[in-house]
Amino acid sequence: MNRDKIKSVIESTITEIEAEYQKTQGLILTEDDLKSILFHKLSNNYPRIIKPRITEDDHVSASMLHTELSWYDKRGKLTIKPDITILDSRYLSILHKNGDKVSLPSKGYSFRGDAVLMELKFIRNKTGIRPTTVTGRLRKDLVKIKNLFQRLENQGAPYHIFCYFIIFNKTDIKCKEFLDFKKSINTSDNIKYKLIYATGKVKFPNKTSA
Repeated sequence: MNRDKIKSVIESTITEIEAEYQKTQGLILTEDDLKSILFHKLSNNYPRIIKPRITEDDHVSASMLHTELSWYDKRGKLTIKPDITILDSRYLSILHKNGDKVSLPSKGYSFRGDAVLMELKFIRNKTGIRPTTVTGRLRKDLVKIKNLFQRLENQGAPYHIFCYFIIFNKTDIKCKEFLDFKKSINTSDNIKYKLIYATGKVKFPNKTSA
């Protein structure tokens, strides 16, 4: 699994989607729209991630690109579910579960190895990204992923997991709290996370008085 190549493709693909969104401002209406578009473009821009590869199970193949994979939280509950996961399918099993695996069980599968996760947020408010957006939805995602990384570290898992927090904003309005939040994630010594901001630059007409 070429993590550097995958991360480069992800970042260039997000830039591509942002440019298209600014040209066609009705392109993204929901987070599901954003997820679908990103999944499709990643498949086109880097076909290797959807190419079937042999897994740990004899005669079973799988791709690297998936959505809504469930991970265990620190309480052993399947509450951590990144929007998109790119995994090394060589270490995926749908037939059995060994004790040395980091498991991603949902409908009977397990996985170990490197992975790149993507948490998506689409901010559709006319007022853009507000302080409550940061303290609510965005910080909740960060805490969730931090808990996942802490659990893997406590297990001694020798894998490299990286997470993108991808924020698409319908407008380009954002509060100072968001800029501070982004800066706190995108530090030079952070090797686990990165926040990418994109905007449709939609401008709503001003209300005129009668």
